[in-house]
Amino acid sequence: MKKKPKRPSPQRGARAPASKAAIQSSLGVRRAAIAALIETVETGRYIDETLSSRLPGIDSRDRRLLQEIGYGVLRHLNTLDQLINFHLRLTVDRQKPAVMWALRTGAYQIVYLSRVPDHAAVNQTVEALKSFPDTDGKAPGFVNAVLHKLARAVRRKTEDEPIDPDDPTVIPIRDGYCHFDRPFLKLIRLDRAAHLSLKYSMPQWIISRWVERFGEEETKRLCEAQNRTPSVTARVMRNAPSRDAVLEALKAEGLEAGPGSLDDSIVFTEAAGLEGSKTLANGWIQVQDETAIRIGWVLHPPAGARVLDLCAAPGGKALQLLEQVGPTGHVTAADQSEEKLELVRRNLSRAGGNFTTVLVPEDPDAIALSGTFTHVLVDAPCSNSGVFARRPEARWRVRAADLKSLSNLQSKLFEAGLRHLAPGGRIVYATCSVEPEENENVIARAFALHSSLTELDTKLFLPHRTRGDGGFYSLLLLSRT
Repeated sequence: MKKKPKRPSPQRGARAPASKAAIQSSLGVRRAAIAALIETVETGRYIDETLSSRLPGIDSRDRRLLQEIGYGVLRHLNTLDQLINFHLRLTVDRQKPAVMWALRTGAYQIVYLSRVPDHAAVNQTVEALKSFPDTDGKAPGFVNAVLHKLARAVRRKTEDEPIDPDDPTVIPIRDGYCHFDRPFLKLIRLDRAAHLSLKYSMPQWIISRWVERFGEEETKRLCEAQNRTPSVTARVMRNAPSRDAVLEALKAEGLEAGPGSLDDSIVFTEAAGLEGSKTLANGWIQVQDETAIRIGWVLHPPAGARVLDLCAAPGGKALQLLEQVGPTGHVTAADQSEEKLELVRRNLSRAGGNFTTVLVPEDPDAIALSGTFTHVLVDAPCSNSGVFARRPEARWRVRAADLKSLSNLQSKLFEAGLRHLAPGGRIVYATCSVEPEENENVIARAFALHSSLTELDTKLFLPHRTRGDGGFYSLLLLSRT
C-alpha cells in the first residue's frame, strides 16, 4: 500500500512573505496580549475584562488570535513555565513582568498553536516586547534566545493520538499533540498527579482531588473539557418573537449561530462583532451559558412573586427571574459593590419590569433587608472550579485551604438568604464550583441546622458530561410550620 505523503509541520512550512500592514497588526496582537496578561495579574481582574478594552479596532482574525493567546497562556501557565524554566537559570516567575509574559506568550504559540510559524511567534513576540518601558536593552535578545531553544525542543506536532497515551514526551495541544525531543512529564507510574498536572495544566492538588473522586480516566476527560475554548451561548429572551426569528436576525448581521440544547438557547459558531449586534441591543438575547440558564429557571417564581437575588452580579439570572415574575412581580437584586450593581441595573433595565438594586455589606451576618420574599436565589461566590475553561486564571488563584473559608462564607450567605425567605417559600443555592465543600456540604450543614427545609431538586453539572459549564444547584422548600 502506498503511503500518504507526510504533511509538513504548519509552523515550519513555507509561507508567502507577510505584508508590512499584516506584520504591524500581528505585532499589535502580541503587544496587547502581553499588556493584558500583566494587567490581569496586577489588578486581580479576569482576562476577559482586560482583553475587552483592547478588542475595539482590531479585526476579527487578529481578535481571535489575541483571545487565543490571552486565554491560552493563563490556561497552560504551569506547563509553559516548566518548559521555559528548562532553558533558564533564573526561573520565569522571577523575571520582570514584561519579560515574563513575553516568554510565556511566545512559548504558548510555539507549543500549543499549529498555525503560527515558529519564526512569527518568536520574532513578533520579541518585537512587541521592545515597546514596554521596564525592559532593558538585553531583554529582547534574551527572550529571542530562550524561545529559539524551546522551538528546537519541539520534535513535531501531530493530529493523531500517541501510541502510548501516557508518553512523557507528549502533551495535548490546541489541535492535536506536541512531541518533545526528551521526556517532559513525570512518569505516570511514579507520580500520577504530577504527570497529569503538567499534561493538562492543572494545579496538582486539584488533580489529586479529582482522581480520588472521579478516577483517572474521568479526571482526564474533565481536564480536557476545562481546557477547551468554551462556546458563546445566549438565551432567547421572552420579548423576542421566536428563536428562529432571532437566528435569522443574527444571520442578517453576519453572525453565525444555531439552536442550543435548551428550548431557549442558541450557540454561536462565530460571535465576532456580537457586542455591536442590533439583536443584542434590542433585548432579544442575553449572553449566558447553558448551565447558568438552567439554574436561572430552577426557582421558577410565578407571576407576581416577590424575589430576592442575593448575589446578583452580573445580572443574567436576575433578568430571568424578572421575566418570570412579570409586571405584577418584583425582583430585589443585591450585591456588595456599586460597580457590580450598575452592571446589574443595565441588564435588568432591558426587561422593563419592577426591580430594585440594593447594596449589602460584605459580612453576610449583617445583611438585613426589609420584609421577606417568596423566592430567594443565592448564587454564591466560589472557587470557579466548574468554569476553569471560561476563567482560566481562577485555577491558579484558588488554593486547597481556600475551600474551607469559601464554604464558611457560602453557608453564611445561604443563612442570610434563608432569613429573608417567607414560610412556604423556595430558595435555590447555586455555585459554579464542582467541589463538595462548596456544594453538597453547604446543603448538608443547612439541613443539620433547619429541620423545616425540604430538598426538592439537586444537580451537579460537570463540563465533560454536559453541554455548558460546570456548576451546582439545590432547590429547597421552607415549610410553613
